[in-house]
Amino acid sequence: MQNIEPLAPEIAQRVRDSFGRQKMMALYGASLTGIGKGYVEISMPPSDIALRPSGIFHGSAIAGLTDVVAGYCAATIPVEDPYFVTVEFKINFLNQAKGELLIGRGKTIKAGATLTIIQTDLYTRTGERETHVATALVTMMQIKKR
Repeated sequence: MQNIEPLAPEIAQRVRDSFGRQKMMALYGASLTGIGKGYVEISMPPSDIALRPSGIFHGSAIAGLTDVVAGYCAATIPVEDPYFVTVEFKINFLNQAKGELLIGRGKTIKAGATLTIIQTDLYTRTGERETHVATALVTMMQIKKR
């Protein structure tokens, strides 16, 4: 596991509070399972809404988790008004996403004044075994809240 730098308590609380208001993640039953400066992990169990009829996590659920992980990674960087939107992302699906849990892990590659680049990797877990199912590069842009 990578070395994760802890967050200032007020930033960690702000991120947790925001995640608690995230309706899409609530719909998926997702949980914020890891947080640090420039790092976020979100875990999502399988559910009827997230799975294809074959029992594989749907690509839209994987892409949605990718986007949310990237947004919260950007929000862990200390800035005055941490509101980010996705500008672009490129995702590669690597393996069949079937398992007991879908885990999205993101790390900030570069935090700029306007654009922030995040790498996200998604895994399924079955028992103790993790399978790398997708990887993405996400560009986030900091904007002013309206």
